Amino acid sequence: MNRLHPLAVLAMLAVLAACAPVSREVMQDQLAQTVSQRISRPVEWDAGAPENRIVREKVHRMLAGELTIDKALAIALVNNRELRAVLARANVARADLVQAGLLENPVFDFALLDGGAGTEIEYTLFQNFLNVFTLSARKKIAAGQLESARLEVAQTILDLIAGIKRGYYALLADRQALELYSQVLDATGAAAELAGRQYAAGTLSLREQALQQSFFAQAALEAARAEARFAADREKLNRLLGLWGPETAWKLPARLPDMPATLPDLADLERRAVTQRLDLASRRAEVEAVNMALGYTRQSRWLSVFGLSFTVQRDFDGTYSRGPGLELGLPLFDRNQGRIAKLEAELTEAENRYAQLAIDVRAQVREADARLAAAHGAVKHYREAILPLADQVTAETLKFYNGMLVGVYELLSAKQAQIEAARDYIETWRDFWIAWTDLERALGATLAPDAPGVRSSGAGPGDSQ
Repeated sequence: MNRLHPLAVLAMLAVLAACAPVSREVMQDQLAQTVSQRISRPVEWDAGAPENRIVREKVHRMLAGELTIDKALAIALVNNRELRAVLARANVARADLVQAGLLENPVFDFALLDGGAGTEIEYTLFQNFLNVFTLSARKKIAAGQLESARLEVAQTILDLIAGIKRGYYALLADRQALELYSQVLDATGAAAELAGRQYAAGTLSLREQALQQSFFAQAALEAARAEARFAADREKLNRLLGLWGPETAWKLPARLPDMPATLPDLADLERRAVTQRLDLASRRAEVEAVNMALGYTRQSRWLSVFGLSFTVQRDFDGTYSRGPGLELGLPLFDRNQGRIAKLEAELTEAENRYAQLAIDVRAQVREADARLAAAHGAVKHYREAILPLADQVTAETLKFYNGMLVGVYELLSAKQAQIEAARDYIETWRDFWIAWTDLERALGATLAPDAPGVRSSGAGPGDSQ
């Protein structure tokens, strides 16, 4: 009978362990597909590092013209360094999967035994087959850990996208508010200048003149604060987009996007969030991976070494002896007690973290939905009541002024109140889009304004300004 050569056995083991792991490119494609499904737009981040010439040219093209929200997200996906770090984190888990699929190296032992009758030579080749038998289980555990890491990375990317949206909407509101602060500053400045001339002519009391000056001083302070807030929020967005130097001289659209006339008609928001949230899926995969690791550790506690060896020995007289050997690890002391206890604790931790996140997700959905509904109602109230009334007060005051029934200060005060109402409206409009973004974040997917159940408004918000 032909006997199988030990080297042939090792060759078969090498083939067994040579299953191709998930490549870096495949994993990034999977990540891109997962994120793309959640944000409803193509995802590209494989064009090279941010300093790559192709990436720089692509960023410069997107910075031409007005910076829309779509352009901002596309720039961040290829240019944000934190995103690069997050993708590298996924590669760490991929490397663990590769390592889990490797067999232990065989051990070659060589000995020279010098005796009076000559030299005895002994060769031994040893392979721990326990590592072979547990290969499938170890790869399943590592694959579960990789899936958990992949989903966690995808959720981190979605969080980055949500942060960009919030920063973008806040910056647009800052710009619109800054314009209105400038109008208030012009109005109060004109009133203060007129009051100064009237006081000098003796037709206005010092008290009235000081009152107009105080209004102007307060408006100047508020305008300066608005300008500082606009500059700070712009730099926050620059950081999120990974922009610096001349790249920061981009232009913004004139105003916030139009608000839908109605809210999304989405049934069972909490259930949708629980099924869609990637961080929750990551926690679930983590629980499954730890549970598999615990089962594997329990099963392998009775046998730490199961090895086969093959020895060739040349005796003093030149004759050869050869034969197989068996090595077993006796579980007298180490039966994985510590590792089992550690994994049991990790499983309890993972299960509780998963359960708590499920509770948090539901609460986040309810909170974001309530804030969105409140902001939507507030914007409608401004458009249908507050802004028209402010316009009417200004128009009627102008009629009274033309009839010389009120003075110029009353007219300027009415105009200032109208501008301040428009400014408060813009802040409420901003709050709506931030709440919309937070609801998307809570649901784990983008809400398209033109999706079923959402009817776009005919006129853009702010038209009454």
